[in-house]
Amino acid sequence: ALAVAQEPIGSRDMARRLGMEATRANRLLKTLASIGVARQTPDRRYVCGPAMHVLSAAAMYGSGLLARAAQAVERLRPFKMHVAVGVLWQNQVVYLYQSLPAGSRHDSLLTPRLYPAERSGIGLPILSQKSDTQVRQLYREAAPHGGIARLLQSLRTTRANGYAYLQRGDLRSEDALGVGIGSPAFAGITLAGDIPESIVPDLVKPLNLAAAEIGAKE
Repeated sequence: ALAVAQEPIGSRDMARRLGMEATRANRLLKTLASIGVARQTPDRRYVCGPAMHVLSAAAMYGSGLLARAAQAVERLRPFKMHVAVGVLWQNQVVYLYQSLPAGSRHDSLLTPRLYPAERSGIGLPILSQKSDTQVRQLYREAAPHGGIARLLQSLRTTRANGYAYLQRGDLRSEDALGVGIGSPAFAGITLAGDIPESIVPDLVKPLNLAAAEIGAKE
């Protein structure tokens, strides 16, 4: 929560975001600050500390996830679509690696913007492995776009198919097809672009192969 906050955050706001008792949030933030993971500002709010940056860099590159994602994305370039690999945090998706159809010069790592999981080809496959109760808990503060009943139905369809297929419209500018990485899924990979329903079966197999390649060492 500290890492994705867009500005310095106080302990009360942190407690509210996490559904945590305020004194506990304050105690935990002080502990993080004492070991350098957080840093306290003059107005007694908190931002990421130097240890947070070391931890994030070490985790991303030490795990080998980025290197395997880049290799898998290369195999999907012939489809000339936007390819992305990401993870779920609460009810949001964080994109770790993205590749645009134009070529490798447009690839990007660690896109900081959070994206609603219910509108993501990465988010739906990961959410689909959770129970309805767990999903409701993730959206306890605010209902997903379209309502929780609609999301739960989408997750049932995703479970049955083994992939998520989202068509453009309703806040999406392009179609998306995504699958989970790992069992249970710890990440997801998606293709986005012009994806008529008729070609979905032809794309699912290479997507699953890419997902298997990324998750092989987990």
